[in-house]
Amino acid sequence: MKKSLSVILFLLVALIFATSATNVDATYSIDRVEVNGVDMTPVGVPLTSPILKVDRGDSVGIRVEFRSDVSANDVRVRAWIEGYEYSDIEDSTELFDMNNAGVTNVKNLVLKIPEDVDASEEYTLHVKVSDKLAAGDDEEVYTLRIAKQRRNLNFVDVIFNPGLNVRSDQPLFITVRVENLGDKDENDVRVIAAIPELGLSQRTFLDDLRATDPNDASQEDSSESTESLYLDLSEVKPGNYNVLVRVEYNRGHDYIERLYPLTVTSGKTPVQVTEELIVDVVEKVKDVEAGEGVVYKVSLANLGSEARTLTLEVAGAEAFGTARADPSTLTVEADSSREAFVFVSAKEDADSGNKLFSVRVKEGNTVVKEVQLQANVDGQEVATTSSFRSGLEVGFIVLLVVLVILGIILAVNKLRGKEEPEQTYY
Repeated sequence: MKKSLSVILFLLVALIFATSATNVDATYSIDRVEVNGVDMTPVGVPLTSPILKVDRGDSVGIRVEFRSDVSANDVRVRAWIEGYEYSDIEDSTELFDMNNAGVTNVKNLVLKIPEDVDASEEYTLHVKVSDKLAAGDDEEVYTLRIAKQRRNLNFVDVIFNPGLNVRSDQPLFITVRVENLGDKDENDVRVIAAIPELGLSQRTFLDDLRATDPNDASQEDSSESTESLYLDLSEVKPGNYNVLVRVEYNRGHDYIERLYPLTVTSGKTPVQVTEELIVDVVEKVKDVEAGEGVVYKVSLANLGSEARTLTLEVAGAEAFGTARADPSTLTVEADSSREAFVFVSAKEDADSGNKLFSVRVKEGNTVVKEVQLQANVDGQEVATTSSFRSGLEVGFIVLLVVLVILGIILAVNKLRGKEEPEQTYY
């Protein structure tokens, strides 16, 4: 019995050491790497073909062929591209075992190239085969060039006001910001916001979206926001719907789109649509430096059955600066919307603080709507510098007066000393 136990114990110990020795002695060899079906040449080896180019937004397929000289456990294959500002571009396999020494294994990985990675540059692709002991790892590096797609638009943001949970007596305003990540300028870009199952739809156009030129530091931003698209929910039954936002470009041959879930609840009170005017400002609070200006975008929706001519006035801004509305007078057709802009400039000597003012919408001589806005003026640096300079000037004047008085006193004392006769004692 004791002999049997000893044999079993010996076998277990031998098995443990054999398992441990497996990975310690393992040496991996990467035999071949394909990217999108193209054989890659490692860095340091003369190239037999041009550097492979991939586009921003692509899903890059990587096929790795490799061997181990002995059996190995807990092996992993990893591929990554360094140099992306926000994170590594990487993919890796789950842990696996290689039970047959010298046999070629194949693993497939996918790298998603971000839409906003810097283009027209060369990047290094790393491919590595390793185990948890990292004794005989093999890593190869390859060169890739990431380029722009010829035509490629992307959503920067979609803003819903008042949100994606609204009452049926509330209007829904949608603003879409789009950027051009492609190599070509895009003109007449059509932006559509719709709830297909309700038959509701609004559209607008972005006239010019320029492609980004990395060599032109003075180039304007390649992104642009639409005017607010208005969807009338007054006759919509409570429920859950999908809002489709679609951007069509390249003469309608290309498009991008997104779906957003919308929840509509019952309105508080019945609304007489024919008498309703909606005035909305997406950003009611803005920061402005002393001596600088900001712009507020005002959306006006006429839910009535007749056109309305409206006048915009700005009140309360004269205390810290100047303000004007453009256009100051506009006509909003029935069941449509328009936009106006309020330009506010802070005085150079404006005090720091939160400044309130309002935009009044008048029809004739009657104020029909009034929206309160806020400008956070940053004039602290100017005010502090001015106060410091004034303090120095006052201090200098006081010091000068004191010195003059002391000079007069010393001069008088000196004259008195010379005029007093010497006294004679007998």
